[in-house]
Amino acid sequence: MPPPPRGRHGWWARWWAGWWLGGAGVTGGRLVERRPPVTEGDRRLADVATAVKDPLVGRLIDSRYLVHDRIASGGMATVYLATDTRLERPVALKVMHTHLAADASFVARFTREARSAARLSHPGVVSVYDQGASDSTVYLAMEYIPGRTLRDLVAAAAPLPLGEALDLIEEVLDGLAAAHAAGLVHRDVKPENVLVGDDGRLRVADFGLARAATTATGGATSTLIGTVGYLAPELVLDGASDERADVYAAGVVLYELLTGRAPFAGGAPAQVAFRHVSQDMPLVSEARPGLPLAVDELVASATDREPDRRPRDAGVMLELVRDLRDGLPDAVLDAPPALVPLAPAVAAAVEGTRVQGRDHVVALPVSELRDAAAAPAPPVRPETRAETRAETRAELREQERSATRALPRPSPPGSGPLGLSDSDDDDERHHAAARPRSRRRLLLVLVAALVAVLLAGGGAAVWAYTAGPLAQLAVPEVGRSSAAQAQQAVEARGLVPTLDTTRYSDAVPVGEVMSTDPPADTRVDKGTPVTIFVSNGPQLRKVPDLTGMDQAQASKAITDAGLTVGKVGQAYSETVPQGQVIPQDPGVTPPLKARSAVGFTTSQGREPITAPSDLQGKSLADATKEITDVGLQVGKTDRKNDDSVPKDSVVSAAPEQSGGPLHRGDKVDLVVSDGPAQVVVQDVRGRSVDEARGILEGQGLQVTEQRVWLGNSVQNQQPSPGSPAASGSSVTLFIG
Repeated sequence: MPPPPRGRHGWWARWWAGWWLGGAGVTGGRLVERRPPVTEGDRRLADVATAVKDPLVGRLIDSRYLVHDRIASGGMATVYLATDTRLERPVALKVMHTHLAADASFVARFTREARSAARLSHPGVVSVYDQGASDSTVYLAMEYIPGRTLRDLVAAAAPLPLGEALDLIEEVLDGLAAAHAAGLVHRDVKPENVLVGDDGRLRVADFGLARAATTATGGATSTLIGTVGYLAPELVLDGASDERADVYAAGVVLYELLTGRAPFAGGAPAQVAFRHVSQDMPLVSEARPGLPLAVDELVASATDREPDRRPRDAGVMLELVRDLRDGLPDAVLDAPPALVPLAPAVAAAVEGTRVQGRDHVVALPVSELRDAAAAPAPPVRPETRAETRAETRAELREQERSATRALPRPSPPGSGPLGLSDSDDDDERHHAAARPRSRRRLLLVLVAALVAVLLAGGGAAVWAYTAGPLAQLAVPEVGRSSAAQAQQAVEARGLVPTLDTTRYSDAVPVGEVMSTDPPADTRVDKGTPVTIFVSNGPQLRKVPDLTGMDQAQASKAITDAGLTVGKVGQAYSETVPQGQVIPQDPGVTPPLKARSAVGFTTSQGREPITAPSDLQGKSLADATKEITDVGLQVGKTDRKNDDSVPKDSVVSAAPEQSGGPLHRGDKVDLVVSDGPAQVVVQDVRGRSVDEARGILEGQGLQVTEQRVWLGNSVQNQQPSPGSPAASGSSVTLFIG
């Protein structure tokens, strides 16, 4: 088994640990445990799962998802391996527990959160494919990631070398940063919700589910859904959360990666949550000495109990992690971890917490949290409490610097102040030579005293101009930070901040700092007032009402309102006179940013319409439809006989008003045929053939003869005498 080459972040150690754990591998510079250690408890759970058949296994959910096996179960849902029969791909089907699925408010909130999560597409986030409800089953179809969770990796390999821990938390923050940029907050970041795929990549799962469950179970009972070991203080106190709650949880995850243990372990869930509210996060270096001070500062910043003092989102924390890693040498990043052993009582509490499942999601009533506030917190070493809370980060840095200062050189043996000898033997034996030496000694004393006075005065001046009342301080750079953060930074420099919230900015979001007066890096006296200009966001301009204006008037009104003229179009209008602006529907134009483009459309007057020109010979119904289809109406309808046009067909059509173009609603008159003119067939019976023919042909009829007997007179005729007949029709004479 040849070993892999060494790398930047401890490849050799990771490969050896992976081989020793059995089945582990290094993928993408990371230890990926492919087969988690199987405990006796796992075996018992597997036996129970085998013995009790899950009712959903084998079912087709929502006529689409065929459930194969149960993967895991948590506080809000059970996850199954299923097949999407429509797209023929494996999915992880998360089915909500029945008590949540029965809550209409939860289902509605869950649907909204799932839709929001489905819009997020990032390689560091588990994709959401679908969500729905079938009967009493509320489900979420997600990308199936074969592999393990970050919790398995922590249990098997933590504490990790610093470089590996930073690599892992960087991937977690990368996914969270994409979510925060899209306006999504996770609210339940923990190792169980970070999947480690067989390809070695990390993906964050379950966006918004804790928020949906908390909303559904809240109300009068004030119930909080979450994992107590990772809940930010503001979540526990009032349920409010934003991106900084995810940053807090990510800081706790980094603490676990570096130490292999939770910062607050043992006790009831409410007591653990209360410790997050009432105690500062312990320093990582207390559990793992030898880490750089910057690591303590990073974790402390991310897990600060005050949200305003944390990085504002995962993207900012991600940059801090990268800066920290880039500034450390390989020897520090790859150094094997060395932990401080836990006291027996604390170790038992940690182990008990691990056995009981410290990372399970719990529903935590706020009333229980209040009870926990009265309970005594777990013991803390006095020296740790005193040192940790009394020493600020600045003091820790000062200790680091003072530990490396050069010590003063020892004076030569037997020398006194100013290097003069303490012996008097020579003075007694060489009295004559002593006098000049004494004068020189006195001169040296005077010179030394003068130098001391000058040095003291110079030192006082240096102090006065650097740290004293004459000190000049640089105005800090606080651009793009929050107003509270900017105030703290200015006060920390010994300056007096004032806020100005009257300015607008298209580039700086609402609530963030635009600039300061004096500007950043300007050197000013201590106590100088510094005005902090906080953005009100883009200044919105009301779009003017352009009704009744022509193009020139409308353009001027737009520019006078602080906007710019956009595209100008033209359109026909049945109501707006030609040349005037066609108004839009009320309410469709909200206020716009300054200098936004506003377009409008001017009227070309009524739209001209051409009447159909090929109506002759068409039926009256067809002609009417063609006329109304183009926006015209049928006017008068006259009828007349016509030998060439069939009855009830159009003979001719003409506009009611001639001499100009037609417009919508104008009328078209029609002439409709009554067919050929009718004549009354005369009686020609008994007449000779020639006489009868002459009479009938004179009426415009045609004559046909049919001989029925010998003779030359008309015996009968068809049509019968007195019958109407169309001109040109035929009359049959029966001759005999």
